[in-house]
Amino acid sequence: MPPSPDHIRATVEAYLTRHPSERDALAALFVVLTGEDDPTSRKTFPTHVTCSAIVINSNDRVLHIQHNATGKALAPGGHNEPGDKDLPGAALRELGEEAGIPRDAVVPLPGFETVPDWGRVGVPTLQYSRGEVT
Repeated sequence: MPPSPDHIRATVEAYLTRHPSERDALAALFVVLTGEDDPTSRKTFPTHVTCSAIVINSNDRVLHIQHNATGKALAPGGHNEPGDKDLPGAALRELGEEAGIPRDAVVPLPGFETVPDWGRVGVPTLQYSRGEVT
């Protein structure tokens, strides 16, 4: 079973505790989280949840891979799958699939074990609209 709306909501609320000015930008996500649709489904629009792993090495370099559909350099990540229990697990699975890095080879940054900080490293994200990737 993919990550639950409650798990996703708790993760986003923890993020917003650190970045309250971004609440308005995440309004569409909160609408999806209160609905009946699976927020991790590729078919849920106008927004749905995906997971990415931000990997920073000891020299503060950030791992990017070339996204197959867009050709853009992005963090490894993608859609949740039925076996994903939580968001960090989905991100680590994607990291293994896309970059060949096993989950036991990475360590969360202290203080970010369960709360992501997307803006910390300035990694671009894909914005999907119905039928296209931008």
